[in-house]
Amino acid sequence: MSVKKKQKPKKRILLIVNPKAGIKYQKTSVSEISEYFAKHKYESAIYFTSPEYSAKFLVKEHAKDFDIIACCGGDGTVNEIIGGMMEINAAPPLGYIPSGSTNDLASSLGLPLNKKRAAKTIISEKAFPFDVGTFNDSYFVYIASFGAFTDVSYDTPREAKNILGHTAYIFHAVKSMSKIRTYKIKIVADGKNYEGEYIFGSVTNSTSVAGTFHFEDDMVDFADGKYEVMLIKRPKSLFNAFSIYMSMMNRSYKHENIQIFHASEIKVYSDEPIDWALDGEHKLGGTTVTIKNNPRAVNIIRKK
Repeated sequence: MSVKKKQKPKKRILLIVNPKAGIKYQKTSVSEISEYFAKHKYESAIYFTSPEYSAKFLVKEHAKDFDIIACCGGDGTVNEIIGGMMEINAAPPLGYIPSGSTNDLASSLGLPLNKKRAAKTIISEKAFPFDVGTFNDSYFVYIASFGAFTDVSYDTPREAKNILGHTAYIFHAVKSMSKIRTYKIKIVADGKNYEGEYIFGSVTNSTSVAGTFHFEDDMVDFADGKYEVMLIKRPKSLFNAFSIYMSMMNRSYKHENIQIFHASEIKVYSDEPIDWALDGEHKLGGTTVTIKNNPRAVNIIRKK
């Protein structure tokens, strides 16, 4: 008498989809992704985000019943999902199927932009720890920035992003050149003081900075409990501004106006509230902003 082997229960995937993210790039339908998971013995439940049901709400409501959370959306959707993961116990790992218009985080993590290949990554690769930041009472995943070009990420119309993709950001970056202003601030980073007139500042856990500039891969560790902090002082002349820009474009960052350092806790003091961008979404900071690194707070599935 033969004994049937007991089949392992299927792993369950909570697939959260932002239907408005990167419409231009949605060549692979959500149903195809679900069918791909099913073909490889993964059961998925699809939830679409809406004004009433945010990605954060869906995670807090349903994640406990699943083995994996999968995000099909842009960096803003990932921000919401990880915000939800931070507020529940023992959150399952996150898999990311990029479908935004820029996908800075996916680029930093080396994730494929092809949806089927991204789905394959979710079921074939491992989860690795990832630091998550707090910005006063909010969470961010990979960047908090203020100043020059920062408003481009959240001020570019969604319609333009969906139609033109990354080109839309370039158009709005050029338009923003005339609005660059100076911020007189004091920064305390892990006990060290930085004070002056700055046109840009970023606190990142990413190889892509504000969707415009990039760090080399060996400069960034996603789970070391430290952020890469970059500050750019106000240029003294047009030539000075151009040399700063060229230093950033060639990724040398060797310029007297550019300061780069690592820190796990950053306090920013200003005379007036400053507009920030958290993972590409607008956030008004007060006159005092506290940014903290929560080391290895979540697990994200990616190639080693």
